[in-house]
Amino acid sequence: MGLAQTIATLQVYASNHRLFGQMAAVAAAGFLPVPSPQVVPSLLGLGTAAAGGLLLTLSLGAGIALLSTAAAGWGAGRASKSRLAAVGPAVLQAALLLLMISRGFDPWVALYFIIIPPPVFWLARRLLSGSGRPLGRRFWVWRVLPVVLLALGWSTQYDRSLFLDLRDHLLMSNAAGQSVSSFYYRYTLYPAEVFKPLDQRLIRTVAWPDADPPPPDVKRELIRNDYLPVAAAGDADLGLRVEGERMRFTRGGQVILDTTAASFLADPHHALTEISTQADRWSFFRTFTFYGVLLAFPMALYCLLFAGLRLLTGIAAGDRRADILCAGACLAIGLGILAFFHSSRQAPPRPDELSRALTSPAWQTRVAALREIRDRQFDVCAHPGYAGMLRSPYPQERYWLTRALAISPSPAASADLALLLDDPHINVRTQAVEAIAQRRNRGAVREILKRLQTSQDWYFQLYAYRALRALGWNQTASR
Repeated sequence: MGLAQTIATLQVYASNHRLFGQMAAVAAAGFLPVPSPQVVPSLLGLGTAAAGGLLLTLSLGAGIALLSTAAAGWGAGRASKSRLAAVGPAVLQAALLLLMISRGFDPWVALYFIIIPPPVFWLARRLLSGSGRPLGRRFWVWRVLPVVLLALGWSTQYDRSLFLDLRDHLLMSNAAGQSVSSFYYRYTLYPAEVFKPLDQRLIRTVAWPDADPPPPDVKRELIRNDYLPVAAAGDADLGLRVEGERMRFTRGGQVILDTTAASFLADPHHALTEISTQADRWSFFRTFTFYGVLLAFPMALYCLLFAGLRLLTGIAAGDRRADILCAGACLAIGLGILAFFHSSRQAPPRPDELSRALTSPAWQTRVAALREIRDRQFDVCAHPGYAGMLRSPYPQERYWLTRALAISPSPAASADLALLLDDPHINVRTQAVEAIAQRRNRGAVREILKRLQTSQDWYFQLYAYRALRALGWNQTASR
């Protein structure tokens, strides 16, 4: 994990500096950069890179470490002279590396899969071989079985709203969890910028020789799709060369789309989507990271908890008793959290119970009612007392009220959303600006633009920019 953190910190640091150069070029060209000048200085800090890298460490790094340890455990259970035990882990490592770089070599991706597995495998193999305790029935009963039982239990909670509910009902329900949530929303965009495909990035940059610019209508379509022309070719996402009727888009010196102006203008969105697909080298890396978040991260937390308890109980108890105590404690803690989470996720009330649910003393019941109103496209403003939720001490409640106001036909909803633009919680502010865009309230463009330019939060700026674009606002400057 330490190796992963080192690589991730340097990777995010390099990505941040590249983004800094891009946004400086965007601003120099007269466009609006996002992240804005209020956020851009933080891109150069090593602390920001370390914090962003931690999110990669706890997902990607945890996944690689656990796979390497599992390979060592698999090999330790076989004869020391077994050729398969010796060659299998190396083949697995090589296969993963080749898969990750199959769409194009990237040195940072290669470092993860070259540097981390060998020392983890060697150390785990050495410890397992020197312990004198083969991976027998005790290992499977006291080490593996609790993990299987917890995985089965938590799998019952998996649905499309799981991650939102984990935030609302686990993290936001206590001070420590709120700090974790705040950390996530503050730093998650930095590592995400490392491997986003072009079509998922907010602003893309394109450079061409001053002596050979593209036709004005091509330039206009590029700007309209947030591919902004900049002078700094070295920092640009794309290069563009025009040779007669041909237009060649390049990335890293390689041609990724050779087309004509007429073909490009016939369907700019299709052409730019193809460019993003051809330039994307990170699809397998993203998939591995996603499953790292879903599987490796909770598994790593379990291992750390078990190891800490095992060290403590091993002092006062024998090996067998310590294993039993730790397995029981970890299972009890995991099932206890699961029970709390399940009970907090309340079923939606019936339509005739919505008004009563909105005045319930339990915020979980009020949130369940707001979500039902949102899902069924009801008008939250038609229920008396909803305005009191604007001052709720629970950000989860204000968040779901904002989402319900987005679909309300009442004129009062627009005024309420304007107030929520200045909510103290980042999740509420971002949903407020998204709700205004969903309501097609074009009169709010100036207020959103003002907040985007003064906000010191990149996450809010992301949502504000998307809202502006949804409301018909476009970048207009040019170099």
